[in-house]
Amino acid sequence: MITLLTYKLISKQHWAVFVALVIDIALGNLWVAYNGGISNPFTSLLLIFIVIAFLLLPTAPAVATLCISILGQVSQLELPSLLQAKTVEFPHAMHPEMLQHAQGMLIGFVIAAMIIALSMYYLKRQWLQSEKAFQAMRERQLRDEQLLTIGAAAAQLTHDVATPVQSLRLLNEELQETDVDITLKRDFSEYLRQVELSLTQWREAADDVRSKRQHLYTAGEMSVQLQQLLRVVKPDAQLHWELPESLRYCAIKADRTLFPAIANLIMNAIEAGIRNGEQETIVTFDDYTSEGQQQLVIQILDKGSGIQVSGEEKLGMSLSKSDTGMGVAAVISHATIERLNGKVSWQSNGNGTMTQVRLPIVDND
Repeated sequence: MITLLTYKLISKQHWAVFVALVIDIALGNLWVAYNGGISNPFTSLLLIFIVIAFLLLPTAPAVATLCISILGQVSQLELPSLLQAKTVEFPHAMHPEMLQHAQGMLIGFVIAAMIIALSMYYLKRQWLQSEKAFQAMRERQLRDEQLLTIGAAAAQLTHDVATPVQSLRLLNEELQETDVDITLKRDFSEYLRQVELSLTQWREAADDVRSKRQHLYTAGEMSVQLQQLLRVVKPDAQLHWELPESLRYCAIKADRTLFPAIANLIMNAIEAGIRNGEQETIVTFDDYTSEGQQQLVIQILDKGSGIQVSGEEKLGMSLSKSDTGMGVAAVISHATIERLNGKVSWQSNGNGTMTQVRLPIVDND
């Protein structure tokens, strides 16, 4: 058939397949007209083109093909068999009894065509949804594999750092007993304390994940811990926090991995603003009810140059190379918050990029 030859050999473009289908339908109807008209039982073979249309074409051209097929059958009522003698007063194809029979066949063709079209549309839609779900699962599996590799590397680095830190602690004790400048002693102790605190937090977070242990944190506690964590990793950052008093005691359930995940998102926002010459980053707490579930919403607004619209959906789902990094922090944060039944989304606007974290609120009684 012309349609299959066009699809396989010439082009897979939709318009070319549609034109080939129209030609096939026209030729098929001409063949029927020369062989008894619509009363020819082989006219049902023209239903094949409807199946092909809904398999190969988008919905709109497929529906157009359906309409053209039905119109081709309707035209058969006005086309007597070209093989009948024109001298006969009532050609066989237009005889009243045959006309009634042809009308019945036309109705049957239309009903069969509609059933086939609806069935093919439903099956194709289910197939596309399954393909989409499979692709999302594959992307999630790839992301999990990447996160597993990153986690293994992080665990190994943490283990390797632990021993030198213990040696530094001994050196620090000896340093405190010397006559070195007091400022140097204080700075050295502070930096060492920060490293030890990070290692301790890593171990506690790893214990929480391993034992699937979660804790209740109020919005006020989250705000305090996030500010403390950011003061350690980015002491010069200009952060503006907005936490309504009405939300201070609403609680969410999570493990200790939540705080570094949100802190990473805030760090990304800070760096995006700095690259654009803006220093201030705004962090606000809000609430939102979706499908009967109240959620705590943390909005992080940076004043950077924004992200591409096409990158908003991909951000956080997979590693992507760019001039400013590969999105590792976004991927790790997205996976962590998703594991805690939360959701992360990004949206660019005229003021920069809004990062939104949603976490389900639980009863803290």
